[in-house]
Amino acid sequence: MRHSFLKTILLLFLFVILTQAVDYYFFDRKINNFGTVIIQRPTSYLFSRMESAGFFFRGLVKVKNSIKENEGLKKENLNLLSQLANYEDLKNENDFLRSALNISPRFNLAFADKSEVNDKIVYANIYQFRLGVNGYDVLINQGASSGISEGDTVITEEGVLVGLIERVYENFSRALVVSDTDFSVTAKVLNSETIGIARGALAQGLYFDLIIQSDVVKEGDVVVSSGTDLIPPGLIVGTVSYVETGEVDLFKKVRIKPAMGEVRIGRVLIIRN
Repeated sequence: MRHSFLKTILLLFLFVILTQAVDYYFFDRKINNFGTVIIQRPTSYLFSRMESAGFFFRGLVKVKNSIKENEGLKKENLNLLSQLANYEDLKNENDFLRSALNISPRFNLAFADKSEVNDKIVYANIYQFRLGVNGYDVLINQGASSGISEGDTVITEEGVLVGLIERVYENFSRALVVSDTDFSVTAKVLNSETIGIARGALAQGLYFDLIIQSDVVKEGDVVVSSGTDLIPPGLIVGTVSYVETGEVDLFKKVRIKPAMGEVRIGRVLIIRN
């Protein structure tokens, strides 16, 4: 068996030597070149296909890496947006508190102790508003757990009158806004002795009742709370938008445009009675 194998190897070796000699002397190496071409072409094709396949797989890896990179950038972008939102919220809150600090001293005379002022003012937010058949009412995110009670006054940080707390729950309250028909406040024209009752009139704003013909009032006058009822004095109610006089009428017809404007979601202050 071993002798047969060695014989086969020897015959193959002699065949290769003979083929090389015949090619060299009779065919001018054409047989060898032909074999090389035959082997070279499929080999080149094979390497070309392998290179294409490698390029394809490298492309897949790059796509996968790009997807991961995009996901990372999206997360980083969301984190930055979250930080920006947090910064903006803190800035707005600081601006609100800075303005609100100017409100407290205005009510010092209403309390026996100056230290009571901070306990009498509660920071809150309007988080929902509704328009019913009788006007607006709003929901505020402070309730009985924060010491809120019915009749407490709701204002903005600028001292604009928003309304009164109408109903109190454990963690939120419902407020009646100034344009509601159930709302009223004793009010006066700023820098004047003209005083009357401002009451809600829905789309008309507020009516300014009990203004006699001799009272001085004109369009554009600022109307503020007088402090002769449960609402603190000096809160801005609105501006006079309409005045009608009559020789036979005892009272003038006066309307007020609310300073609070449209009901909106935002921060407010609650002055506890």
